Amino acid sequence: MIIEDKNFLSARSKKFIESTILSNNFPLYHSNYAVDANDAIENLTHVILRRQEDRSVNEPMHPLYHNFVKILDEFCDKHKISYREVLRICINFSYPSGSRKSAVHVDHEYKHDQLLIYLNDPKDKTSSTVLLDDKHKKVREVFPEKYKGIFFPKMPHYVNLPKKGGRFIVVFTLR
Repeated sequence: MIIEDKNFLSARSKKFIESTILSNNFPLYHSNYAVDANDAIENLTHVILRRQEDRSVNEPMHPLYHNFVKILDEFCDKHKISYREVLRICINFSYPSGSRKSAVHVDHEYKHDQLLIYLNDPKDKTSSTVLLDDKHKKVREVFPEKYKGIFFPKMPHYVNLPKKGGRFIVVFTLR
């Protein structure tokens, strides 16, 4: 099941996105790669919840964790999606890096669902997310629009990286 939705965020969540994530005070951290250490696609990221396999037993909860889960729940409540566990939450900021697209990937090797939310209206409207079937044939191409969410099960996908400006998304994985 693939769901695209542009109208699920509450005014409170939009205010949180604008005043916190998109503010000049929200830290983003440099990463030398987007998908794996060999791709050399630089980007900026902020991890709210690390992958289970990377978390320590007593790792403290990120102070904004509940704000992000509220955003996830707004989408899931509207679409009657239930989940047992949030696996990962991460903000990614992609910008022109000389690469055309990211590697084709899945976020976890095990069964999971994913929600991507575009946080800004990027200058490059072609910086899409491309969803693929198991044979790597295009199933859907999703173009970025501010506050649009795209929900999909574990499936291969890639990003057409921006040629100008930046592209902000929040990534949720869950099961």
